[in-house]
Amino acid sequence: MASVKLITPQHKPKYFKLTANIVVNGRKKRCYSRFEFDPKVLKTAKARYAAAMAAAIRFEAEMQQEALNAKKPEPIRTFAEVAEEYIQSCKARKAPSARLRGNYDASKDKANTTNNKETYLRKLQTVSPWFTSMEINKISKGDYERLMDEMEVMGPCRRERATLRPGAEVYKTASFTKLAAKCDVTPYTIAEAFRGKTVKRHTADEIAKALGQPVEALFQIEVVEHALSQKTMREYALFARQVMQYAADHYGTTKPEFALPAKGSRPRFVDCLHEDEVHTLLKELDRCSMIEQAVIRSLLNTGVRRGELAGLTWDDVDFAGCTVHVYKSLMVIRGFGYQLTTTKESNDRYVDVAPEYMEFMQRYYDYWKTKKRLMGASWQTVIEKKNGKHYASLRALAGNDFVICNDQGWPLNPDGYAAMVRRVGDRAGVRHLHPHMFRHTFVSILMSNPEIDVATVAAEAGHAQPSTTLMIYTQQYKKRQKMIRSQLSKELYGR
Repeated sequence: MASVKLITPQHKPKYFKLTANIVVNGRKKRCYSRFEFDPKVLKTAKARYAAAMAAAIRFEAEMQQEALNAKKPEPIRTFAEVAEEYIQSCKARKAPSARLRGNYDASKDKANTTNNKETYLRKLQTVSPWFTSMEINKISKGDYERLMDEMEVMGPCRRERATLRPGAEVYKTASFTKLAAKCDVTPYTIAEAFRGKTVKRHTADEIAKALGQPVEALFQIEVVEHALSQKTMREYALFARQVMQYAADHYGTTKPEFALPAKGSRPRFVDCLHEDEVHTLLKELDRCSMIEQAVIRSLLNTGVRRGELAGLTWDDVDFAGCTVHVYKSLMVIRGFGYQLTTTKESNDRYVDVAPEYMEFMQRYYDYWKTKKRLMGASWQTVIEKKNGKHYASLRALAGNDFVICNDQGWPLNPDGYAAMVRRVGDRAGVRHLHPHMFRHTFVSILMSNPEIDVATVAAEAGHAQPSTTLMIYTQQYKKRQKMIRSQLSKELYGR
């Protein structure tokens, strides 16, 4: 709707600024003009405002008509074309610079899921080319359901694995580093292949190309088939809906049936550890290495995300105040390497922890200082070969005293926490353990105490809103159902 604003310059006559809001190709656009008036003709402020509003309405109508006349017909976009554009927009948002900009919260995206989207699009083009070649504005819900049916019956997925043949080592006439310079594979991966480890077909092809030999002469190829899991099916379905939503937002192809639910509008199942599982895991930790203890105890006692734990430095640990300062996150992003960024919600919080945890952290800090002293000049100067592809990004982190680090003082890849946690959980008899389960447990423990309000729990966990805490963590850690039943029996039946 048109609007006006009175402008009063110091040494020039007054005038009204006219603002027209028009729609061009499904997007709102603002146009500006000015209305100059003669104070002798329009003597009152009311008359001047009325004349300015009439001029603004005429200006808006003229600009809208001009936009309609100049509007070019939109090119016909297929599902595949819109999907490519959507993937490129996701790639632009995952750059470290985008994560540090102020508008990052409006368009979050995980670094690893963008690469998966490219795989989803290639698979859809292979299985259902009729769907990906359809015009985006003509796809109906029936077409979408047919696509999902075809994905279910498309048969098992095929993957080719390669193992080095006996005696193929004789073809290696150069070092792994020189071979890596001739192909798209790291020296570490080539070394693993020559040790007899099973690798992907792409890796085998690249090594054969570097050696100048046919791949069949070097590797034994095996075809592995496996069915498409329900989780993967959901990912394909979500990707198709995201592309349709992107088309609706940018090109006005409104399809209400494809609208994604608002974030946080549906509660989800939260898997947390039970009391006996926590005790079993803590007993097993006494027999684990210091780094395993540090990772698992920190995740359980602070409820931080794995990226936030990876970015934690000793300056963030307040032994006297019994708090941990969480304001940054360390991620490994493809194409950028190790990057220190903001937390998921771009917040800054202090997490209160148990004194027993701080006692362990003091022992671990002494162990950390001993390790640093023994390494001497090698501390944060030597980089292992397997981290060679992240050399530049690791060097940029030199000088930070990371709590969770390797023997050279470099931070551990947070993506590797899952294997470590699962390994310790298997030894303790706690199956299907993953790092985020400790965060669920941390929040559920706090919420089980009725004297700790939801706002406090949300602040400790780093949630943007307390409603997020209430929406997700509907389960309780211990005796919550029993307390509810006891309270109802006491109040209603006097028991």
